[in-house]
Amino acid sequence: MTQRRGRRLAGWIEGGRRAGVFLLLLALCGGLGLLVSLPLWLFATTEPRIYTVAALALLAAGVLFLVVRAVQRRMKADPSRTARSFFSGLFSVLIAIFTLAGLYGVAVLLVRGLWILGVIYAVTDVIVVWLLTVVQRAVRKRRKGPPVPAENEGR
Repeated sequence: MTQRRGRRLAGWIEGGRRAGVFLLLLALCGGLGLLVSLPLWLFATTEPRIYTVAALALLAAGVLFLVVRAVQRRMKADPSRTARSFFSGLFSVLIAIFTLAGLYGVAVLLVRGLWILGVIYAVTDVIVVWLLTVVQRAVRKRRKGPPVPAENEGR
């Protein structure tokens, strides 16, 4: 009978310990959430323009970091790649940026009723993207053909 009570007591103690750890983790998460979000909320409500610029700058820095890290990993994975493949990738990113910026700019001009400027902007953007594509093709690494098997020297 005392053994059964001892097991029950040990079970209750273990359950209480687990519940305590869970509540402690819950309190830590809530406290850290408040510690991070409260100053951000205060900053966003008092200086919304500066907060927006800072948030967009952090977003741009994060995207730039991811692009640089991806390029570095690619270069490490295949050491036979040259600097030309880096520039080819860079031009791919520039083409995407100019295409999206051009679409956005044309949409803004057309919505505001500036049709002539929208057409001029679209034509210049198409020319810029085409020039970037031409330069990208020029710097793209040329792939060699399939290797020729060595002649059999043994007789």
